[in-house]
Amino acid sequence: MSIPLRNTTTRYGLVSQLFHWLVVGLILIQYVWAWRIDQVEGFRARLELVTQHKTIGMVVLVLAVLRLLWRLFNRPPPLPGGLAGWEVLAARVGHGLLYGLIFAIPLSGWLYSSAAGLGDFWWGPVNVPSLVEASERLEDLFGRLHRALGVTLAAVAAVHVAAALRHHFVLKDAVLKRMLPIWPRNRP
Repeated sequence: MSIPLRNTTTRYGLVSQLFHWLVVGLILIQYVWAWRIDQVEGFRARLELVTQHKTIGMVVLVLAVLRLLWRLFNRPPPLPGGLAGWEVLAARVGHGLLYGLIFAIPLSGWLYSSAAGLGDFWWGPVNVPSLVEASERLEDLFGRLHRALGVTLAAVAAVHVAAALRHHFVLKDAVLKRMLPIWPRNRP
């Protein structure tokens, strides 16, 4: 079974699927890293985990930009017919929140790191500058914002997963299948 690179009217293409699952995987890793940062003892070990967390966060941000650009020029498959108006609205709002959070969390982390005085760091060949001057007040503000956005993303993502499972098991439509590369296509 080959998956087309571009989206079709019935399923997401390989590029959209790769962006989706790479971002999902990296975000899950981010939650583990954030937990590990709080658990580890020693400045050097904590700094190493923070640097890795920041690097993965920048990768998520770059992938989010590329994903959004891809989506602008490669429309997703339409929602199945027969959905209630509230379901269509919920899907649009949910996707909007997910995209917004996927951008906002790395940006808030960058601001948090900058305000903590840890903003300038090398990311491969790119020097990532501080966005704000070091400030304890801003560090506290952006730290709380970063954590709150992380909790919000977990909640919105849980609703997203529940909705996909509802489509699959209750509504028995192809909404979930069209984002899974391993699912065989329906034959006419």
